[in-house]
Amino acid sequence: MVRGKGKRAAYTLEYKVEAVRLIQGGQACSVTAKVLGIPKQTLENWVRLAAKGKLAGA
Repeated sequence: MVRGKGKRAAYTLEYKVEAVRLIQGGQACSVTAKVLGIPKQTLENWVRLAAKGKLAGA
């Protein structure tokens, strides 16, 4: 979760898995993304990758 000028944010696998678990538990993707402070599209990508078994961490 480090952001700098011109750098992409790096998230740990544990962070991603926990975020995906919240979505799978019934929370809305847009609300969860806002609470976690990440783009909604990023979270949607993580959910899609997790469903395929291809979610990886930084």
